[in-house]
Amino acid sequence: MLRVVLAVLVGTLLAACSTPLPDPQSAGGQIYQVRCSPCHALYTPTSLTAAMWEVQVDRMQKEMLRRAVNPLTEQERHLVLTYLKAHASDAPPHENHAAGAAPTGNGS
Repeated sequence: MLRVVLAVLVGTLLAACSTPLPDPQSAGGQIYQVRCSPCHALYTPTSLTAAMWEVQVDRMQKEMLRRAVNPLTEQERHLVLTYLKAHASDAPPHENHAAGAAPTGNGS
């Protein structure tokens, strides 16, 4: 029975981590991964609104100080928040038009 419970727990944890982050190679995405993942699982940016990310990052800054972990620098904080807000649940949809490609729509 214990093996079944452990297998379900491990499977759940792996499934939670399997959602790829958007734009993971961006400066903000890299800082988010490097500075946040040592302490907790990474949340997908779409899990919160931009305003909620502001609150969450401020909350985590205080938590880092409480745990004697160096908080994000102002530059790191700016890059992480810019990244999270760009991919937040209320962010405008990203349009990926290649240079010279015709825009979508009826064109009339």
